[in-house]
Amino acid sequence: MPQTTPSLLVFAGSTRQQSFNRKLAHATAAIARDAGATVTLLELSDFDIPLYNADLEAQGTPADVIRLKEVLWRHPAWVICSPEYNGSYTALLKNTIDWASSPVKGNPDWEDGGKSFRGKVVGMLSASPGALGGLRSQSHLAPLLINAECWLAPKAFALGSAGSAFDETGALVQPAHRDRVRGVVEQVLWASARLHPEGAAA
Repeated sequence: MPQTTPSLLVFAGSTRQQSFNRKLAHATAAIARDAGATVTLLELSDFDIPLYNADLEAQGTPADVIRLKEVLWRHPAWVICSPEYNGSYTALLKNTIDWASSPVKGNPDWEDGGKSFRGKVVGMLSASPGALGGLRSQSHLAPLLINAECWLAPKAFALGSAGSAFDETGALVQPAHRDRVRGVVEQVLWASARLHPEGAAA
């Protein structure tokens, strides 16, 4: 872990209360804090964001979309926990990215649709009851993030057999799993501190 670390944003592409990826996001935030990082754990359920529709957007970008853009922009380092639905990432995650990357006409702060994404260092995690751990969602999410001009950490982790991976407090049971998550977090923070030295906090 560098002596100064950027603030880290952690979120899951699910709002389901018992989502394994929400559990993984919470466990990741705790691991990152234990490693000395300043962490924001984002819950997408806290944002009232409709299904993207250009006609709706023409009537005015929802206030929570602006709030989401601001949160994403403030954090140079992210970890996304991506569920796998039908072999890909969730509609919720795609909708979130579509709104957050859409320019806001007439708004000098957000006319640039790429502002919230460009240059962010992103680590990918996933969790699934299956053996692959949601790995296919990562393979689809990666080109989407690259298209948004994010930097992807080479390390990633897919947590298989997620139904037995967490204890009653929500922590990861196996030390090897905690080490894999911490490895992704540390790589994201290491890269972000070098790409965004102005965003590092003592």
